[in-house]
Amino acid sequence: MNIDSPDGVRSPSAADPKHPKKLIFAPGDIETPPPPPTDKPLPPAAATPEASATANKQATQEESAALAAATASAASALRTETSTPTSATEQDLVAHAARAHQFVSNPPLTVSQLHPTNPLHQFHSWFRDPRLLPASAPETCTLATAALPSGRVSARVVYLKELDERGWTVYSNWGSREGKGRDVFGETDEEDDGPRPIPEPGAGAVDEDLQGEFGGGGGNRWAALTFLWSGLERQVRVEGLVEPLSREESELYWRTRERGSQIGAWASWQSKVLWRAEPETLLERRRKSLDPTLHQVPRNVEERDIDDGRAVLEERVREVERRFEGVKEIPLPPFWGGVRLVPESVEFWQGRKSRLHDRFRHTNRKMPDPSPDPTPKPTTTTTTTPGWILLALSSGAFAAFNGLFAKLTTDTQTTTFAASLLHLVGSTTTNPDDHPILMLAIRGICLALNILCNIIMWALFTRALTASPSTTKVSITNTSANFLVTAVLGMVVFREAVGGLWWVGAAMMGTGCIIVGMREEGSGGS
Repeated sequence: MNIDSPDGVRSPSAADPKHPKKLIFAPGDIETPPPPPTDKPLPPAAATPEASATANKQATQEESAALAAATASAASALRTETSTPTSATEQDLVAHAARAHQFVSNPPLTVSQLHPTNPLHQFHSWFRDPRLLPASAPETCTLATAALPSGRVSARVVYLKELDERGWTVYSNWGSREGKGRDVFGETDEEDDGPRPIPEPGAGAVDEDLQGEFGGGGGNRWAALTFLWSGLERQVRVEGLVEPLSREESELYWRTRERGSQIGAWASWQSKVLWRAEPETLLERRRKSLDPTLHQVPRNVEERDIDDGRAVLEERVREVERRFEGVKEIPLPPFWGGVRLVPESVEFWQGRKSRLHDRFRHTNRKMPDPSPDPTPKPTTTTTTTPGWILLALSSGAFAAFNGLFAKLTTDTQTTTFAASLLHLVGSTTTNPDDHPILMLAIRGICLALNILCNIIMWALFTRALTASPSTTKVSITNTSANFLVTAVLGMVVFREAVGGLWWVGAAMMGTGCIIVGMREEGSGGS
């Protein structure tokens, strides 16, 4: 601590090199200290309660007014002295009621105060608020863009010129190869260093198209607009995709500009470097230009300034004036025009007391993403039930039933089955030949079931082939199920004898297919 400074305050000249001196000090939210005691005598006792209350109210109002005036005066004095603050002024700011701006002018912002479906109408309502004076230039906004692939963000202040159901429109020079023109419309392979033209609407909607039209690097059509109306404690943020206006639309606005602005648009190549110098050279030239012993003081102080490229720009203006001399209507430059920000999201912000600000956001979920995420998302591998095995087994079972019903349409077992039905219903005769209609009906039903089982069998078999990684395994599993079910049906319906070794072989084949299939499904397939 520097003892040469009064009250232990560090001298500005003895600043700690580890802590750079603040150039601007913005006090934050600090609790307001209690009001200082007042020496004003209390009002005399009134004869009635009503008179006493009135006197107390008047006294309170007078004290509040005096305190507010004193606070405002102190705050003004403190803030005027803090452009290069010292530790003393910082301590005064912290201890005093002079604090950062407090939001007190707005009531809570509720949903009922906003347009329910259209954020553009809500923006228009705020933009036309009578409290928003034209002198404050409410159309001023900040346009932010980002370059690809670096992602470097740049922002600049522009003027909103149009608002319709399609979005927010601004006009500017978009031919720059280093600024917002490159950010939005991409780089070009042309060797000419002049401004390049604006693409037509619909050109380069996605990165691939942009690369095809402008060559080297595709543009980033995502952009953002920010409107700040500090007097109303309101802010609107718009994010979306930029689309160029047609030449006809830009021409309509171009005709409203004064001739000087039109000439300036032709003469100015935005982001074009007009002059460059090293800092050491600049300081030396500046010192010599301001040395009265080396130069006489000119009538115009600007004549003593260093040439910073302004002469180049002014000469270009004179060239454009000569070029369009005698031309009544200056044409629209190909690199100058309007772009429309089609909103993907619009956020309405309003300040409120204690910084409990209100924020409502409208989102358009149908907005396409012109630039897919270059980072591949990891795929999650999950172990699922081997569904193709069940499909193959079911297909084999229905194949067995298909053979069963096909055999019942021609085999003598059909006659035996018909005789059994006649015996169950108590018919006087059990000879199927005496009931041709019954035999025809039984054979017709078996034929229909045969066709139905065949259709189901092929449907299940096709689905199994689609779901399985191996056609051979599906065929073997299907055949195994067909053998097993056919053997069971032959024993039950036709009373056919099957050897034990056959059963062992069929069971082992079916079990092996199921085990191999389950292991393959669990490992993710091939």
